[in-house]
Amino acid sequence: MKIKPFSIYSHGNTLRGIILIPSNITYPCKTVIVSHGFASNMLITSPYTKPFTDAGYIAVLYDFCMSGSGISSGKSTGMSVITEKENLIDLIDYIKKLDFTDENHISLAGCSQGGLVSALAGAQREDEIEAMFLYYPALCIPDDARRGHMISAKFDPKQIPDTFYAIAIKLSNKYAYDAQELDPYKEICAFRKPVLIVHGIEDKLVDIKYSRKARDKYFNCKLIEIHGDHGFIKKGLCESNRATADFMQKML
Repeated sequence: MKIKPFSIYSHGNTLRGIILIPSNITYPCKTVIVSHGFASNMLITSPYTKPFTDAGYIAVLYDFCMSGSGISSGKSTGMSVITEKENLIDLIDYIKKLDFTDENHISLAGCSQGGLVSALAGAQREDEIEAMFLYYPALCIPDDARRGHMISAKFDPKQIPDTFYAIAIKLSNKYAYDAQELDPYKEICAFRKPVLIVHGIEDKLVDIKYSRKARDKYFNCKLIEIHGDHGFIKKGLCESNRATADFMQKML
C-alpha cells in the first residue's frame, strides 16, 4: 500500500489528507473519498477504507477545514455543514484531475456529519459521482438545530449565542444557522444513483428513523440495519465493512 500525502486550497484554508493506493492495481483506478464526522478526523475514519482498498479502489482520507480536530487549517468557529460540503466539492475537483484516478468512477463515503456532507455534495455533483456509502449519517442535524439541542449544546434556536461548545469543539452560530436552513431530504434525494446506508440500531446520537426515511426517499438505496452504536466504536464496524463489500460486488 502506498500512502501519498496531499494538500489543497479550499475557500481560504488548507485542506490536508492522504491517498491510499493499493499495490498491483491498474491506472486509472476507481476511487472513494471518505469523510469523517463531527469532532473526528481521518485517522478515526481510516478503518472504513478496508473494503474499498481490498476491492482495488484508491481511498482518499482527509480532515475538513475548521473542524476543530485534524491537520487541516482554520478555526472551528467558521465551520458548518455547508463549509464542509464546499471542502468536499473542492476535493472532488482535485481528485478528478489526478492521473491515477478514474474520473468516471468516483464514490463518496461518509460517517455521521460526514455522511450528511457527502449526501449533500453527491446530490450537487450527481453526474460526477458513481455511488454513495453513508454510515450512520447525521441527517438529524437540521432538526437538532431547529430545536436548539445539538449533541451536548443547548440553546434558544431563535436566539443562538455567538459561540457555544458541542463536546469540546467551539462553534459559532453559523454552524446552527446554516443547519436550520437545510431541508436534507429535499436536497439529498435528488441523487438517483446507488446509495448504501449502514446504521446501528443501538445508535443513541442519530436515531435510525432518519436513515429509514432516507431509504424511502432515495431512488436507489439499500439500508442495512446492524447491531452497533454511533461510530461503531463498541460493535458494528466489521459487519459494516462486510455490507460495504457485498454492496460493491452486487451493485457496482
